[in-house]
Amino acid sequence: MPKYIDLLRNHSNAENKTDGTEELPLGDERKHADDKKEKTPMAPKKKSRKPTKSTKNTKNVDISDPDAWLTQCARIMLSLLKASSKRRVVRINKLWRHLKPQIEVAVHEHSQLSTLELKLSENTQQIRDMSEEFGGMLEKSMNMLLLSIKIGLQLRMPNDQILSLLLAAMLHHVGLAQVSVAIRQKSVALTREERQIIREAMHNGVTYLRDCGLDDEDTLNAIEQSQERMDGSGPIGLKGPDIGYLARIVGILSFFEAMIHYRPYRQRMLPREAIREIIIHHKASFDTAILKALIDAVSLYPIGTYVQLNSGDIGQVIHVHPRLPLRPTVMLRMDRHQHPIAPREIDLQVQTTLQVEKCMYPEDLEHAV
Repeated sequence: MPKYIDLLRNHSNAENKTDGTEELPLGDERKHADDKKEKTPMAPKKKSRKPTKSTKNTKNVDISDPDAWLTQCARIMLSLLKASSKRRVVRINKLWRHLKPQIEVAVHEHSQLSTLELKLSENTQQIRDMSEEFGGMLEKSMNMLLLSIKIGLQLRMPNDQILSLLLAAMLHHVGLAQVSVAIRQKSVALTREERQIIREAMHNGVTYLRDCGLDDEDTLNAIEQSQERMDGSGPIGLKGPDIGYLARIVGILSFFEAMIHYRPYRQRMLPREAIREIIIHHKASFDTAILKALIDAVSLYPIGTYVQLNSGDIGQVIHVHPRLPLRPTVMLRMDRHQHPIAPREIDLQVQTTLQVEKCMYPEDLEHAV
């Protein structure tokens, strides 16, 4: 473990290739959309707009009930995915109105964000099962939602910028809904023609979102440039500062999410393994400051994952202490043989004789010990 921490904290001399694995969108219903006005992300200064009338005619969303909030969010996104696949123009402002109050709460209440992360982890399978065709894309969109909030807070972005980042991150794959399922869900390497279709999907997604009324240039540019890389290895070939600030964030989040994303045909990486992979093999592709923010934002033992302690007991991580990420709060549920035990909450910040020996996803439990 110490070597891993050193690797993360001293990520200064490691470089290599680039390559992005991605795939998804989200949103909701009907015809045209409202305006959008937005502050620019601490880089190029240009005017942008964000949806107006954010409080009028909006259904009350009880953000204190994360289950209900997540369910409604997933439904909104799934309806947009379905609409995009048919190239049907829909409203984007409903998604914006749904996200805005959650951002405002998450900025001030760390516990609310932890609860949201736990609920998302517990409901991942249900989200995938909402649609056979778009379940994987929907899952990615929800993961990008959480990652965007966390890195936005880590970068101390203002609320409006975090909301811009959220929209770009969650909508950056909307064009892929228009690509055939056979290509999107292919488990082997894509052909050159298929890779070109995927590249074109980004541009098609931007065109589609413009038709839906999204006119914030920062968000649209972030979507179109999300596959560009700092070393110029992206499809357009943009390099370094030529890539928009939001696009640089969306690019690394999407790349990271692809590695920790569940797929039936291969085992997903734990977050720390994905970070290590980026640092060793893809560091030149990403903005160093943003990579560091991602490392700081993503826990070694994320909420919702399972850990085995040196006592042998196994439990679910339910809270991470920002200043002591190696000593989370765990709800113990199984003994070393994975037999159920009476649930018991253990805070490793207090129980100093206990420590984490192994981290795993729920699907790994039967193979864990």
